[in-house]
Amino acid sequence: MKESNFQLTGKPKLNSFSLETNKEYKFDEELALEFDNNIRIIKGTEEHAQKAIVVLKIGIFTLQELSKVPFQIKIEIEGYFNWDDELEKNAVLLDTMLKQNAPAILFSYVRPLITLITVEANMPPLVIPLMNFKD
Repeated sequence: MKESNFQLTGKPKLNSFSLETNKEYKFDEELALEFDNNIRIIKGTEEHAQKAIVVLKIGIFTLQELSKVPFQIKIEIEGYFNWDDELEKNAVLLDTMLKQNAPAILFSYVRPLITLITVEANMPPLVIPLMNFKD
């Protein structure tokens, strides 16, 4: 095993988090998870080549009215990524790393936050499944 030529620099930064709860919601049946996301990539300048900021926005149950779901969560997290000269020369692979790998890495930080917040809000814990950012 060897170290990847694509790295997260430091810890991700949580930009925003909001939770609205439906106090009337009855947790008596299983509810299908509704999830939406948005990914923004800000590549470095010439001065800061081989660097990018990747911003991941996630919404849970935000596509429906609050009265029909137990809660709505909106979260935005960003991470700073860098890569080596070899990856810089491979535009296709670099694009894959920025659009798929980076959001997946950031998502791994979001999942436990959502579980913790739902538990602390006195609701059943929401454990979000792993997601495929390729599709």
